[in-house]
Amino acid sequence: MSRKRQSPKSRIVKAAWNLFYKNGYEETTINDIITASKTSKGTFYHYFKGKDALLSSLSYLLDDKYEELTTIINPDLSAYDKLLFLNHELFYMIETSVDVNLLAYLYSSQLVTKDTKSLLDKKRYYFTWITEIIEDALNKGEFHPANSVSDLVKLYTMYERSLLYDWALCKGKYSLTEYSDKLLPHVLDRFKEEI
Repeated sequence: MSRKRQSPKSRIVKAAWNLFYKNGYEETTINDIITASKTSKGTFYHYFKGKDALLSSLSYLLDDKYEELTTIINPDLSAYDKLLFLNHELFYMIETSVDVNLLAYLYSSQLVTKDTKSLLDKKRYYFTWITEIIEDALNKGEFHPANSVSDLVKLYTMYERSLLYDWALCKGKYSLTEYSDKLLPHVLDRFKEEI
């Protein structure tokens, strides 16, 4: 997968979340975001109704991280090792650059939104790449052939969402990355068996 040029929307999202983490959500203004993203007020309002609309955009930030990882991941790794690597890198980025209170707000907003639930949007880069990795693993016999791609993708993504939810629920009191590094191998070992 090739790295795409960052869109204005992605720049706005990335700048906003960096500012939310550094300065806090309340202290960050729309003008701060516009300046940091090197966009215009018109461009900002083309994509977002206001600052609150950015709270559900964390999924775009996560997709940007995944696109960045495509440039550094070793393509010769097994699917098992790719998933371990991606999870570690993603969770480390979340743990070190996303405010746990904003993550909690995102999760609660996803439960009640009438709009598209961005964390479940199968068109996202995240889902596309995870699906490709798991499909490749099944084709190569790395995971049990009786398992479907869709079931394994659902289990993997549900695992990540549940760990993020628990970490937010516990207010970040433990290392998300270290805990997942210990737990994920047990989940992926099950993929080698019929589920």
